[in-house]
Amino acid sequence: MNHTICYVSKLVEGYTDEDVNQIFEATQINNRRENVTGILLFGFGNFFQVLEGEKKHVESLFDIISEDTRHDNIETLIHHDIEFPIFANYSSTFNVVKSKEDLISIKKYLDFFKEKTSFSNKITRLINPFVYAP
Repeated sequence: MNHTICYVSKLVEGYTDEDVNQIFEATQINNRRENVTGILLFGFGNFFQVLEGEKKHVESLFDIISEDTRHDNIETLIHHDIEFPIFANYSSTFNVVKSKEDLISIKKYLDFFKEKTSFSNKITRLINPFVYAP
């Protein structure tokens, strides 16, 4: 059963860009190991992450993420079963988004799915502030 969890959280004060880069690296390693796809965005001191994959793996990773003290104010936006993971073929791996160009590319990718799933539309609306930020 495919499942997705989408959440936002705030980086705790006192962490550096290097700390955020370490989070990105650990995210890629852990999610690839569990065959979880998705995206991770960081901007304005906030994280936005979509996890997709087998339900037990997604929920297990989210439990670990929820216990991480480097961020707080975790708000789950989406937590439900999905027909198919929309990021499964996007660059064929879990993606850490670090540039505006990456965001625009993801938005174009999501636009392709907008007629196929309401989940795609929700994610598109949620990433728009990141895409159109100065």
